[in-house]
Amino acid sequence: MIASLAILALAGCAAGDRLGASGEAGALAAREQQALELSRSGDHDDARQVYLSMARRSANAERARYRILAAREAGLDGRHQRALDELLAIEPPPRWLGLWSLAAAGSERVLEGAQAAYERLANIEPENFPNLAGDLARTRSELLFALQRPAEALGELTRLGADFSEGHESTAEFTWSLLREHRSQLSTEGVTGAPLGWIELALLADQLAGDPTEAGAALNGWRRNFPDHPAGSLLESAVRPEICSGLKPLGRLAMLLPGSQPYRAALKSLRDGFLAARYALMSSCEAPEIAFYEVGDSSHAARQWTRAAAEGADFIVGPLLPESVENAARVAGGLPTLALNRLRGQAPPANFEEFALAPEHEARQAARQALGRGLLRALALYPRDAWGQRIYRSFLEEYQAGGGRLIAREQYSLSAVDYSEPIGRLLKISASNRRARELGAKLGRNLSFQPRRRQDADLIFLVARAAQGQLLVPQLRYNYSGDLPVFAIQSTFDPDHADNRDLDGVEMPALPALTHQHVQLSHGQLSAAALAGADFNVSLFAMGYDSFKLALALYGGSEALKGGIRGLTGTIFRTSGGSLERKLAWTQIENGKLTTTEN
Repeated sequence: MIASLAILALAGCAAGDRLGASGEAGALAAREQQALELSRSGDHDDARQVYLSMARRSANAERARYRILAAREAGLDGRHQRALDELLAIEPPPRWLGLWSLAAAGSERVLEGAQAAYERLANIEPENFPNLAGDLARTRSELLFALQRPAEALGELTRLGADFSEGHESTAEFTWSLLREHRSQLSTEGVTGAPLGWIELALLADQLAGDPTEAGAALNGWRRNFPDHPAGSLLESAVRPEICSGLKPLGRLAMLLPGSQPYRAALKSLRDGFLAARYALMSSCEAPEIAFYEVGDSSHAARQWTRAAAEGADFIVGPLLPESVENAARVAGGLPTLALNRLRGQAPPANFEEFALAPEHEARQAARQALGRGLLRALALYPRDAWGQRIYRSFLEEYQAGGGRLIAREQYSLSAVDYSEPIGRLLKISASNRRARELGAKLGRNLSFQPRRRQDADLIFLVARAAQGQLLVPQLRYNYSGDLPVFAIQSTFDPDHADNRDLDGVEMPALPALTHQHVQLSHGQLSAAALAGADFNVSLFAMGYDSFKLALALYGGSEALKGGIRGLTGTIFRTSGGSLERKLAWTQIENGKLTTTEN
């Protein structure tokens, strides 16, 4: 216990002060050193007897101290009630009140709980007991953590580091050890100053332990927010090693890239993202060796997978193209593999994972977003092709499973430019116009009339590519969709389009790489301008980056994805069915730009 360490420290100092004395004082010093060594070795009953014999031979001024130390040894020996009884029988002089209180708190914590022990020490002023000041503050902070009051505990330790003569670095190390032990109770709510810095760093270390690639950028960001914080001295000696300790060493990581000429931009984007993640990891932790293999033709995928395995790969990432993935799967098995697409119509072999930038993930997220906001009656508008059908069905399955109801759906032709007919049917504008014409005919005159859309819907789910989205969204408005929310998928938004203001108001999940919300972008470790380069595919760069992070996590074992992998493509997690899925940033288009509306 901390209090025990405190008293040992004080006893050692007192004994050392008298070791050089002569006569009876020298003999007492030798006996006290003997008791101290017995206590340190766990012989508490023998140490207790030594202290009691010293109490009998000492003058009144010292007798109380030896009796306190003897009672403390009874507590260390597990006899807490006896220790407390003996302490309560002592009337401690003011000089030894701090020592007595620490000893009493040690046994009271066991017998009566942390609250009683804390109340014993709460009114003791550490400044009045210079030799015990640090130990009183440490003990109180430990008790406050036990009482679920971490901010107050950190306040005690901050005061200790700033005001007492204790070593600043040792106080920081002790603080970090307590934060490690009590991390589950930490919260930043209502906390300011130095305690906030401690808590943010502890939570950050916890988050990064399962996903350490961004540790360098994240810790640099923390340092900028808390430039003179006492925990800064621990970043290299304690925090980074703790973060990296959860990373299972991966010796050689291979990546199969598309090698044919039409896919050179895809190769560059995937490779550069993969390397960017490795360089990010290297800033904090040991990184694996990397090897790239080009798959020039899909029929070569199996051969390149076999070659990578034979040349010592511990994990293989890729290939990308569907046919290549299928060919690689025929020879894969045993060696962990992360394909960058999905197998079509076949079950994956053992240790074969599929990571795809599937718009179906976005459709399911849109459904969950709608359900979370109480938008339970949906309209759907999607293209008349297999791609549109697949995304629509993903939305529908997730939406209905959560209690949502699809009240109407319409399909549109990809070759059309005028979508007034399917939109009119979806919103029942056509029916509204028809009723107006019929009423006018009955009355025998033209009516001043404004069509009114249906009122039984909460949102529109739109499936579109960027070219169609630029036409569909304005036509929805023209047809009186009004304030009806429009949810879409990311393909509706083209970041390279000259003007996206026609899409204003549309909500969609989007890559963190496009919203600049990822830690590497927000702390300047990756350049947003570079990601927007003309010869660059930002989605595939993000995929390459995240495939490196995923490889580390998957190689680390079944718990590695428990908290999700926060990447440039989104937060990647394992579903209850065992597949990998992404949660993207939720955004709304404002003035033609993606704006994040939630983390």
